[in-house]
Amino acid sequence: MKRLLYLVFILMVFAACKEVFEAPPQSLLQASFYHSETKKPVSPVITVLGVGLDSLWVNETSMTEVLLPMTIKDTTRFIIWLDSKSDSITFVHETTRKYDSMETGFYYEYKLQSVRFTQNRIDSVEIIDSLVTTKWNENIKLYIHPLAPVGN
Repeated sequence: MKRLLYLVFILMVFAACKEVFEAPPQSLLQASFYHSETKKPVSPVITVLGVGLDSLWVNETSMTEVLLPMTIKDTTRFIIWLDSKSDSITFVHETTRKYDSMETGFYYEYKLQSVRFTQNRIDSVEIIDSLVTTKWNENIKLYIHPLAPVGN
């Protein structure tokens, strides 16, 4: 009986010492794509490369919206290919460090100041919600030029 009590005690100690860790919440900018003339949602084939983020964020996927990570610097830059035509887009923002909990620690929120972009395929950008938080919602609308018809 004494051994059983020791075993139960040891198991309780190991269970109590288990580390609890959750990934911190992530604030992502949600960009939606719209036709520049009809203002209706479109779903181009998208590839997104984060400049300074060392990886492809999206790779040749047809979608109407995309979630983009931000950097803790005051600008975040991406190269976006929309149906094989590239544009660069730069977000100028303020960064605020927020505390979530002991388990997840700190995360960042962003306040968009402005957006700069090239106009190869992007016609204009509209900031809908300048606060980029862990509750993902549409932050910007990207209005894109329609593709020219292909002739034979």
